Amino acid sequence: MKNLRYNLLTAVIIALGLSLSGACSIIKHKEVNPVAKPLEKVTQKEVIELEEQPLVEADQALVSGQYAQALDIYKTQLDREPDNKKIQAAASGALEEIKRQSDQARIQDRHALAMDGYLLLLKDYDYFSRILPDLSFSPEELEQHLRECRLGNYLTQIEQSLKAKKYEQASNLLLEASKESPGDVRLKKQAERLLTELKSSGDKSLADLDFARAGWYYGLARKNWTKFKAYTGQLSFKLEDLSSAIKVCSQQLTNQGMIEYRKGNLKGAISIWESILTFDPENEQIKKAIQTARAQLQQIKG
Repeated sequence: MKNLRYNLLTAVIIALGLSLSGACSIIKHKEVNPVAKPLEKVTQKEVIELEEQPLVEADQALVSGQYAQALDIYKTQLDREPDNKKIQAAASGALEEIKRQSDQARIQDRHALAMDGYLLLLKDYDYFSRILPDLSFSPEELEQHLRECRLGNYLTQIEQSLKAKKYEQASNLLLEASKESPGDVRLKKQAERLLTELKSSGDKSLADLDFARAGWYYGLARKNWTKFKAYTGQLSFKLEDLSSAIKVCSQQLTNQGMIEYRKGNLKGAISIWESILTFDPENEQIKKAIQTARAQLQQIKG
């Protein structure tokens, strides 16, 4: 009887041991072989992100003001997929934004910045208009804005030159601007201002008995009178007034040179007479006087 009980107890223990061993094996198997995540969804997401990355880069370039880079990206994408509506919409939005920013810069008198935007749009207009026919602007409008900006840029530079009393620079800018926008009222006003300031500066120097400086101002005014004759109708002085003032300066300097010449100061005389030629370059009398004095100076040097 005792043996029977012992054998039953042994069988139960063995059975329990086998059950526990199987359970552990199952648990261990599950730990070593986790259920794999579906790869299809991850791969699809990565493909979508890869396709949209160029558009993201283009948008970033646009926001940072790198307009040319942004448009280059759109052109590359449209070359690959010209019928892709998403790319078309993004490219159209970028073009309209560049136009808007350029218009705003033009209104704020930031002409150089506006010109950069308009030139870029004009350069790429033919390409984009074939794919995006509904753009809100035309090449003719861009050309008109470019002309306005160029003129505005000229006017800004002319104003700066006049304030700095860089009259020759102002004159050159006025001449260039007048060729591009002849008859513009603002250019006429600046030309009148240039001539008036030159005349006033000459008058002041003459009053200070600085005949060389006065002659230079009058000479430059007479030179610019010829350039901007169409703008001189409302000035308070005439070309003859400038010519008369030049003669006064020339005569005074001629006399000063003669005084130095008679003293035997040939170098001093030559220096004074040469100052006359800076504003009266066709003065043959002074040219001969300088030639004579130089010859005598050469003889002295021997």
